[in-house]
Amino acid sequence: MRSNPLHQSEERFMKILKLIPVAALLAVIACGPDPIQITCDQSVKDLKDTVAGKTSFVVACPSSCGERSVWGTDVYTTDSSICTAARHAGVIDTEGGKVEVEVLAGQDSYSGSERNGVSTGSWNSYPGSFKVK
Repeated sequence: MRSNPLHQSEERFMKILKLIPVAALLAVIACGPDPIQITCDQSVKDLKDTVAGKTSFVVACPSSCGERSVWGTDVYTTDSSICTAARHAGVIDTEGGKVEVEVLAGQDSYSGSERNGVSTGSWNSYPGSFKVK
């Protein structure tokens, strides 16, 4: 006995309908939150009101940011330029792009270095830090 082709179509349609919420959720997760549009000079300290209470957030760095002030290597002071720190860490290049920022506790010291064409300075104790991904 063969099954009704119309019934098979209805079953396939119902299966697809059940997958739509899952697909939508995956799309939201893959896209992530909308990044905060920042300038080349902005630091975590500058964004304190915008990101208050968050331990991580995403920013969008513009292209063609020259070198700005940055202190540290891998972990940077919160008054450092986010976009320049991201270039130093190799997260973005001169074309800019999305950067995930993780806010950390302050460190006792920060060592400067030269990476990816960006020089960073050393600094003593500072009350807030961040790293980029």
